[in-house]
Amino acid sequence: MRRIVHSAFLLLPLLGASCAAVLGVGAGVVISQDMLDANTFVAQLNEDVDVAWATVKASLGQQSEIPIRIDNDVRGAIATIDGAEVTVSVEAYDLERCRLVVSARKYGVSNGEIADLVFNRLLTNFEQ
Repeated sequence: MRRIVHSAFLLLPLLGASCAAVLGVGAGVVISQDMLDANTFVAQLNEDVDVAWATVKASLGQQSEIPIRIDNDVRGAIATIDGAEVTVSVEAYDLERCRLVVSARKYGVSNGEIADLVFNRLLTNFEQ
């Protein structure tokens, strides 16, 4: 019994160090998200979230060089357009209203030019 208790006390510093590492990683994610906001495009749409999500999937499917990856649970999609990985999400925030968020990364760096291009194409599809 003493060996088990003694072993548990020896593991406590290791657990504390791993928690600190996790906190450090979490803080890094928050900082990087703040820096990427300049190249993220957001629109408030007067559309039902399900209609908007269907429109986004259809439009990305036409624009993408390879099949898009879809997560219907969070209404998010990733497409490869002009060599960049474009991430699009549709978020419901009110009845008959939703938010469209578009960002892009090329060569591991945020690419506002491609994100803006895809964003404008999506908005054009909503107007039609």
